[in-house]
Amino acid sequence: MPDRSPSRWLLFAVAVTVVVRVSIMWVTADRFTADPDAYLGLAQTLADHGVFGLLSAEGRPQPTAFRPPLYPAVLAFCLAVPWSARTAITVLHLLLAVLTSILVFLTGRRMASPIQAPASRFNASAAGGLAAVLIALDPILVRQSTEIMTETLAATLSIAVLWAWGGWIDAERPARRLVLAGALGGLMALAYLCRPTFLVWAALVCAAMLWIGARRRDLTSAMVAAAIVAIVVGGWTFRNWRAVGHPVWATTHGGYTLLLANNESFYQYLQQGRFGTAWDATSFLRAYDHRYEGDPRTESFWQRNWKGKPIIDPAITEHQDDRLAYEAAVATIRRHPGLFCWSMVVRVGRLWSPFPHGVASRSRVAVWAVGGFYVVVYALMLWAAWRHRWSLLQPRWWAVWALVLALTAVHAVYWSNLRMRAPAMPALVILASLSLLPSRHRHGSSGTVIADADAR
Repeated sequence: MPDRSPSRWLLFAVAVTVVVRVSIMWVTADRFTADPDAYLGLAQTLADHGVFGLLSAEGRPQPTAFRPPLYPAVLAFCLAVPWSARTAITVLHLLLAVLTSILVFLTGRRMASPIQAPASRFNASAAGGLAAVLIALDPILVRQSTEIMTETLAATLSIAVLWAWGGWIDAERPARRLVLAGALGGLMALAYLCRPTFLVWAALVCAAMLWIGARRRDLTSAMVAAAIVAIVVGGWTFRNWRAVGHPVWATTHGGYTLLLANNESFYQYLQQGRFGTAWDATSFLRAYDHRYEGDPRTESFWQRNWKGKPIIDPAITEHQDDRLAYEAAVATIRRHPGLFCWSMVVRVGRLWSPFPHGVASRSRVAVWAVGGFYVVVYALMLWAAWRHRWSLLQPRWWAVWALVLALTAVHAVYWSNLRMRAPAMPALVILASLSLLPSRHRHGSSGTVIADADAR
């Protein structure tokens, strides 16, 4: 059956995206005034002084590697337009949301096409349209579209990578494969500059490209993609070496993120088994503020009742501060290896849990509404996985499974919550959308399931 009205599905998905995002941005317009992760501060310094850094107490720009550079650089461009910062960032996030929806539709249609049954009521465009609507309604991305944080950009980049991956898989002519490999490498490099976690994904994708390239007897395109990623990683590392004195390949925030996930207070919370309530990090944060007044690598440091104004050592560099946090986290893990293993299970559970924690600032209705949405998405994913299980093992899906594996592996060790899975949601709603399509597998005379030849 020919694909029916793909433009109709796409326009509907874009309309839903615009209505939902504009509505939430209008209701929560004041949220763009907050800068919890200092991205806007970095952007302002970059726009005003041409330095990726923050202002010192004396008003001088100080280079930093505390955050990845791409999102602040995009924000700096927004600050250069003749609008208010709030308006410019609102437009940016809206455009990114629309672009994400379009790419989800295009990628979802491409992923669904090989398993589209000729006589099916639904086709690949319908599957792509459902995926685009689901991503427009996704509670994580809807909420984060009102925050000056990286989730909106990260989701756009992740689906752009999957779109380029699908094109590279389908390309038959070597010249086209080479162009798409260059685009794929460039997009993976940008994703890494948005979130260092993406480097693990990029490594897995490049390994898959080399494997597929070897089977095609065409390693050139795979090597081009890997080379682009390596050059960008090297460039950011070299910049940090020059700017902060150490070859930091990710950020100088990783130590804190590891310590937040592996500290005495959190481990005590796990021992008490209070999984129905959120961890109260007050004592951890208070002790962390006093980290220069004792040795945070010892258990006794975290057991003290720290009070008073913390003493900050101005001679400590951000790299030294990062290393201290890493060492404190590693020391905690070594003291409690069993709890560390259990904490990995808890963090993976939190990463993929459909329900957010119930906290004082979050209504029960909101918790159940968010959880209900993800329960539906997960149910559709499971149904689609059962229906199309053989098709989902094909190379066009390898980048999706690599993304899920990368996020799970990283956040099993580092801090984890629902927000951390935002980059994977475009891929997961595409999988959920395949539940519309009936299976194209048929049974041979012996009862063995045989995939259709075109279900690549």
